[in-house]
Amino acid sequence: MTTDFTNSFILNSLKLPIITNIDSLANTLGLSKTIIFLLSQKTSYYYKPFKILKKDGNSRQIFSPSYSLKLVQRWILNEILEKIDVSHESMAYKKGNDNGIKKNAEMHKYNLYLLEFDLKDFFTSIKRERVFFMFKNLGYNNMVSNILTNICTYNDYLPQGGVCSPYISNLVCYRLDKRLSALCGKRGIVYTRYADDLTFSCDNKQSLKKVKDIIKDIIESEQFKINDSKTRLLSPTSHKRVTGITVNDNKLKANKNMKKLVRAMIIKSLFSMDYINNNIIKGYIAFINSIEDGYKCKIIEYINKTINKSLPYSNEMVIAYNENKFFKETNDMCYHGYDNIDDKYEDYEG
Repeated sequence: MTTDFTNSFILNSLKLPIITNIDSLANTLGLSKTIIFLLSQKTSYYYKPFKILKKDGNSRQIFSPSYSLKLVQRWILNEILEKIDVSHESMAYKKGNDNGIKKNAEMHKYNLYLLEFDLKDFFTSIKRERVFFMFKNLGYNNMVSNILTNICTYNDYLPQGGVCSPYISNLVCYRLDKRLSALCGKRGIVYTRYADDLTFSCDNKQSLKKVKDIIKDIIESEQFKINDSKTRLLSPTSHKRVTGITVNDNKLKANKNMKKLVRAMIIKSLFSMDYINNNIIKGYIAFINSIEDGYKCKIIEYINKTINKSLPYSNEMVIAYNENKFFKETNDMCYHGYDNIDDKYEDYEG
């Protein structure tokens, strides 16, 4: 039976807010008890579900929280969750981690062989009970842990799209990361996890083969399922990718399909003089440049060559180029972590 008391010692040591009941939570948030009750007991009413199409033709279910629910979730994230350290092996969703995708790939770029696993239905496999005990272990009593859990979950699991879901998934995976890290550390294998993508690398192919089944057992014992169709053992002669970034000859390269898309969007923008997607293009350019130094200069050169070609409507294109602030700002762009790119970069793997 779970002991029900507020462990102020743990909460104070972690510098977490002392919350003992719904009244203290409402006072801390500056909201009424009625709103807290509704957000925690009628949570499904405060989500807008929608689907996005994945590369393989399947769809991904996203749950977008309402403004009021998002505010409370943001407070939980900032004031409770982000004060708890996640594992060093986790590369995604870290506060102040501008380019976890690149850092994840860099960890493996000097190794010859890669072993990759994908966790199936990652967020929805993290059930309400695990989230409850996470809050409980931080020092909160049963009542407060239940309220916080209800606010962060949807239909008894972690919803993809919830403000707290990414960071909670990292905290829940802490023990998984440490078990896999201990296994790999003894064998000279590098291990990292970017959300549901687990990557192992070393220069000895047999070492990876020997630990493959052990890794599977550890993953399953931590209540996760493996997407077998995405399990891969890659050699130096393979086209190696880590979270969408090509890793070959000790170098990182951005995805070719994304580069093609950027050029196509620039051409369309210049010809049509429709600049509605310029912020998206800027995000792509900044992201690619963060992986490949010098890409920004190349794309500026490409733009200049394009507008100077003898093409129909070239005069209009020159005018559009000169008047379009987007292209003038290209030199100053730098990548600061674009969620829309980070979350969907896998869709560009070809």
